[in-house]
Amino acid sequence: MKWEMATLEDGYRQMRIETPWDEIAPDYEDILHDFMGRRVPGFRPGKAPRRIMEQWFRRQISEHLSRRGADRLCRQALQEIGAEAAGPVEVSELEWEPGQPFRFTARFFPLPEFELPDYESLALNSEAAEDPQGALSLRLLELVSFPVPQTLVQAELGLDGLADCQPASESWQAASQRVRLMLILKRIARVEGIEIEPADVDRRIEEKAAEFGATPDTLRAELEKSGGRLRLKDLLLAESVLEYLLETIR
Repeated sequence: MKWEMATLEDGYRQMRIETPWDEIAPDYEDILHDFMGRRVPGFRPGKAPRRIMEQWFRRQISEHLSRRGADRLCRQALQEIGAEAAGPVEVSELEWEPGQPFRFTARFFPLPEFELPDYESLALNSEAAEDPQGALSLRLLELVSFPVPQTLVQAELGLDGLADCQPASESWQAASQRVRLMLILKRIARVEGIEIEPADVDRRIEEKAAEFGATPDTLRAELEKSGGRLRLKDLLLAESVLEYLLETIR
């Protein structure tokens, strides 16, 4: 895998990544397999030739490759250089053809530098029994203070439809706290090797779809439009890290 890193004026960084097709081929085959049983005009379900399926579902396959393959390769590249994204990684300029090099551009905001507390020695009071994750979150926010980049707060507010909020507002301060907590938990996840895989997100989507009486594909499409899938991934990571910490300090 090859990459080139650039720093942009707004504090973001950008990587242009290229990797041999062999690195992405297993992802491609898994994704294509999921489409092979679908209906294509002129063919019975599951009877269309592979090349027809590849052409008919190319856009959807490309979206899955971007979300699954590009995200994985970007994380690998960041790990190799000792960097980490503070928020969602934006994938663009995706170039792919079976058998040819896989290329894309990744844009991300780097995780700010800050010191973690000795979280294995944290102690919670008896009142924390009612909401241990909430109490632990507040304790981490008390112990770790650093300036949260405005661009990350604005992105968080944008997901809530509050993009016009000003820095002095309560909504801004609440979003800043949420972002700071998420950054703390991401740093702990990196130290402890805690990761959320695409399959974990898909399982939660299926659970929520059943709960709301919707189909997984419908809910998945809605999340993709609003950036909710990435937010759900962060939520699952936060839950996993908090559960890990609570088990560690008990």
